[in-house]
Amino acid sequence: MRRLCVLEDVKRYVQTAGRWTDDEIWEEIEEQTNDIYQEHGDPLAAIRTTIDKDSTANDTFYLKYYVGEKRLFDIERVFVGTVTKRELTGSDYEVGKNIGMLKFNTSTVGGSRLDESDDMLIYYVPNMYAKYCALRVAESLLEKLDMISGGNSSRELEVIRKRLIEQDRLMNQRVGILFSSDQKYYNTVYGVNLKKVTQNHDMNEYIWKEDSVDD
Repeated sequence: MRRLCVLEDVKRYVQTAGRWTDDEIWEEIEEQTNDIYQEHGDPLAAIRTTIDKDSTANDTFYLKYYVGEKRLFDIERVFVGTVTKRELTGSDYEVGKNIGMLKFNTSTVGGSRLDESDDMLIYYVPNMYAKYCALRVAESLLEKLDMISGGNSSRELEVIRKRLIEQDRLMNQRVGILFSSDQKYYNTVYGVNLKKVTQNHDMNEYIWKEDSVDD
């Protein structure tokens, strides 16, 4: 089951203790996640990039790749290959969520060794969707609570709605910029901009640090 935020994200915006159980919050997270995917498309974001060989080392491939933005909630799916791509599993790579990077564990992924002719397709969730989902969950929970309490909107709900409006504005700005600047990469089959990301492998090596990678 895919979820675009976690309990801790929701609890940053609303006091949940004594009001909702964790199971009730998880259920609302799943409902809002499904709604967001229906409204914004699936995948929410995607990039393609080439698999590169290290010219300074004998038969060695670069293993670290930047996805195009620094803050990720998650990488959902990864495909590697040429015309026919194989889908990788989480055991093939690590994700640096706070640096926007993916690192292959070895040069053999998905049962086959990397090749210079390969490219990679990454479906990922930008971190802003976690905040957006959490605010929507908080709004929905408070709406239901206010309805039970008498039907009037609480001050708490009004604050959440204002924050959600602002977050929605930021989301729309992001989508507008992507569609205007990357229109040539728009894929009508997937319904997303498959933006091509050119790798700077020296920089990738520099920013990939153990203390920067999420567990």
